[in-house]
Amino acid sequence: MRNHLNYKATFCALFLSFALLIGSAQNAHAIKLIELLASSPEQAPGISYVSTEIDTEKAKNTIQSMGNNAIGFLSNPKLSISQKEKEFKKLLQSNFDMNTIGRFALGRNWKAASPAEQKEYQKLFEQMIIRVYSSRFNDYQGEDFTVDNVRANGSKDALVTSYIVPSAGSKVKVDWRVRADKSGNYKIIDVIVEGVSMSLTQRSEFASIIQRGGGKMDVLLEHLRK
Repeated sequence: MRNHLNYKATFCALFLSFALLIGSAQNAHAIKLIELLASSPEQAPGISYVSTEIDTEKAKNTIQSMGNNAIGFLSNPKLSISQKEKEFKKLLQSNFDMNTIGRFALGRNWKAASPAEQKEYQKLFEQMIIRVYSSRFNDYQGEDFTVDNVRANGSKDALVTSYIVPSAGSKVKVDWRVRADKSGNYKIIDVIVEGVSMSLTQRSEFASIIQRGGGKMDVLLEHLRK
């Protein structure tokens, strides 16, 4: 069971993002798994979404392309860790709506933060994702990534179901919640691993950090600066 959990933490972390800690040796806090279905993240300021009919085929192709891209650089022995980190950053910025993910992870504390705190938080949040997951690149062991199906989820989102398939052991179901931006390009706003929302997991952790710090936003910012 421990190996299976470690496997999920490693490979899913490489794809994410926010989104979104399953676990890390650099993270001093214990892994928190909240077995809840993901609610739609709030829309971040400055981000426009289209309300037209959901293009499920385009959503599916977006996730498949991202998976192929990730496996491409993770499995390339000619790339250094720093080069893989650059590729991961490009993947993150191209495929994930980090503003929406970051704001949702902060929850109600977003409105309580000053504009300066919000700006620094979003910057530190993305840096944390890149720093934490790039430390796990060498753990990739040739797992395959397959997209199974896609369905509309509400009026704005699509949920793309995929599987991470190891050479031995059970495959892992990963659902990607995507939403089209004003250009019609689908961006990931949550990752759900076997029913566990990574956005909600991160939101719970951040809320706990702030609560333990007396409700102060600067406590979380200091945590992210480390």
